[in-house]
Amino acid sequence: MKRALILILILIPVISTLAAARDKKPKQPQPGPYIFTSKASAQTLKALIVQENLREGYTLDSDNQFQFRFSMPGQLPFMDSMLTISGICKGMTTRKVWFYSLVELNGTTKIIVQPVWEYPDEDCKIQTREFIWSRPEELAAFQAMLDKAPISSAQAPTATPAAASPATAPPSAPLSATDQQQSMKQHAACLELAKTNPSITCK
Repeated sequence: MKRALILILILIPVISTLAAARDKKPKQPQPGPYIFTSKASAQTLKALIVQENLREGYTLDSDNQFQFRFSMPGQLPFMDSMLTISGICKGMTTRKVWFYSLVELNGTTKIIVQPVWEYPDEDCKIQTREFIWSRPEELAAFQAMLDKAPISSAQAPTATPAAASPATAPPSAPLSATDQQQSMKQHAACLELAKTNPSITCK
């Protein structure tokens, strides 16, 4: 009886450890769409994504402002390729396709990425099959590229000093006797000119 009790006491922690290990199993990669965010503008991000895809050898198939797709010939994974018949559909090949959609709102751009396989079936009709983006390092690299995108900050309006109104202008110093005489002479000369030229106004 004591031996059975000791065995049970030993097995309980082992079973608990196994259960915890089972619960910590890494999650299986999920099919898209995959959603990313960035503070950069949709226009800036589109330029980056286009540049990166072209560099990797993809072709820009369609471009509708902020919804566009790239593709390149590819080979379906072994298990999936058994479902297709290759070579019988003239001019049709299996392609790896990436759809992108960018939505900019309130200073944040949402980037929706949907990768799929496109392949001809036995009737030479194009079929699609989900492509699972299973490499965490690629996902992380894509997000890092978005994070490094330049953010166009709106220029803060520069405050221009307002012209001082007569009400707020500092009071001028009183004129000296010499300045007063000079001002009277100028005014008298102005009046003389105004007699022969009505367009002149003296203040």
